Amino acid sequence: MKPGALDYLRCIHCSNSVALEPGYDTSGDGTEIVTGALKCNGCGVSYAITRGVPRMVDAAVSTAADLTSGEAFGHAWRAFPRIDKRYYRQFFDWISPVTPEFVKGKTVLDCGCGKGRHINVMAEAGAEVIIGVDIGGAIDVAYENVGHLPNVHIVQGDVANLPIAPVADFAYSLGVLDHMLSPAAGLASMAKRIHDKGSIAIWVYGAENNGWITTFINPFRLAVTSRLSPGPLKMVSGTMATPVYLWSHFVVRPWKSLQKSVPLPSLFYQDYMLYISDFDFTEIHHITHDHLVAPVANYSSQNEVRSWFEGAGLPAPILRWHNRNSWAAFSSRDPEVLQAMKDRSAAVEATKE
Repeated sequence: MKPGALDYLRCIHCSNSVALEPGYDTSGDGTEIVTGALKCNGCGVSYAITRGVPRMVDAAVSTAADLTSGEAFGHAWRAFPRIDKRYYRQFFDWISPVTPEFVKGKTVLDCGCGKGRHINVMAEAGAEVIIGVDIGGAIDVAYENVGHLPNVHIVQGDVANLPIAPVADFAYSLGVLDHMLSPAAGLASMAKRIHDKGSIAIWVYGAENNGWITTFINPFRLAVTSRLSPGPLKMVSGTMATPVYLWSHFVVRPWKSLQKSVPLPSLFYQDYMLYISDFDFTEIHHITHDHLVAPVANYSSQNEVRSWFEGAGLPAPILRWHNRNSWAAFSSRDPEVLQAMKDRSAAVEATKE
């Protein structure tokens, strides 16, 4: 933990600032607080700092489902810690119409940061300050991957009870709200951590076009794979990833090329399979593992996603059906920013027609 994190951290019980207790230990160069404690300046609650990360999760406050999800994904991120260069393009595709220029110089909040892959993207894009929060053991992987970056703060915290002051210019959550007991509560918590001109982007699984997953895969996930220990689950997910890899690379990709000259019908799940065909087997294994590890997985409709923003007191979002199987949404409390994003989104869609 960098001392500068104190400017952003707040008690999850009373929202007051926290202070560093005496007797802490620092890294060799003195830039990181490795072990120690934080104490709330209001209610006096203490939070431990271990392995460089402030631990600001309270089991009495967080839901059991969210804690269990955090533990499960912690194992997943340890199994797949790689930071891939292709994440940059993927990230900005997920949060379009947001561009690298938009985040440059901003204070950014990553809600459910996992192994830190998107924090790395934000740093490359020129964000001034990046705060990564995750509820489970993945936070240690994030700290190992990106905690050394001078403008990055890594915090163990619950997205539904964020230990962060309302200072973010931009907050995002990608593939996290859908694994929470209440995605609406997660978004409402995020909305409280952006300032009065701040913006939010999310990406979640969609209900539309995913009936085959909710009918066949979800029961298997709930009954079997989400209950497996890490080793067996990695083997099962690797086995299931193999046909996905073969289908996407050696059937869907050449089929799409043929469609440019021959009027062929679309294949099963073609848009998404074509999208992931840019990745190697390791990444597709990781994607498959993600789908199978979760004890909670919500597949939400367009109207449900829209209702979360309304419930959080945010302007109606720009909603985009991503790869015909998920929803990407953006909203801003700054009317000018929101209008500019609407114009940009319309321009991008026009180029696809």
